[in-house]
Amino acid sequence: MKQTYILTSLLSLTLVTGCVKHPSLAPEQRPQHWGRLIHQQQNLYQISDFLYRSEQPLKQQGQTLHQLGINTIISLRSRNKTVQEFQDQSFNIIHVPIHTWAIDREDVLATMQALKQAQQQNHKVLIHCYHGSDRTGTMVAMYRIFFENWSIDDAVQEMKYGSYGFHPIWVNIDRLFNAENITWIRQQLDESSTTNMNTD
Repeated sequence: MKQTYILTSLLSLTLVTGCVKHPSLAPEQRPQHWGRLIHQQQNLYQISDFLYRSEQPLKQQGQTLHQLGINTIISLRSRNKTVQEFQDQSFNIIHVPIHTWAIDREDVLATMQALKQAQQQNHKVLIHCYHGSDRTGTMVAMYRIFFENWSIDDAVQEMKYGSYGFHPIWVNIDRLFNAENITWIRQQLDESSTTNMNTD
């Protein structure tokens, strides 16, 4: 009952606020080490030599993804449309279903573990949700923290103001970025790495 009320309230607030997005930094103020725009309409950015981010990719974009060297696609949407779009193409599709209003640290851990596995396989990764803004932004910020050793503040600044379309309505996402959660996720990642080493 309580969860239904919270969900209804969030959806109502979404309708009231519309698609309000965080303002982006002007191009001349935007740090060069933030994501590099590749295709505006697809919200496609290169985050690093290893990671790309975008909105829901479609079948006709497969050639572009192949040209970028992408091997693995991680979908954060609740339904896995990606496997339908690319079922006849040679991408490794990983589905981590997440609801924006209910992202928790277990979701972050599952996504970071998928990224780590892809990195170990020398795969380049595209990570996406529907718009490539909020769920994707959360996981890219977490990637910055765990894979590139960014501070929490720096990662959140890029998430919000990097022109990816982050929506300030999702205050629950802000609450993910605290020292306790970061420590817990890092410990779980370290333990899973140790376990994998012991079973090889």
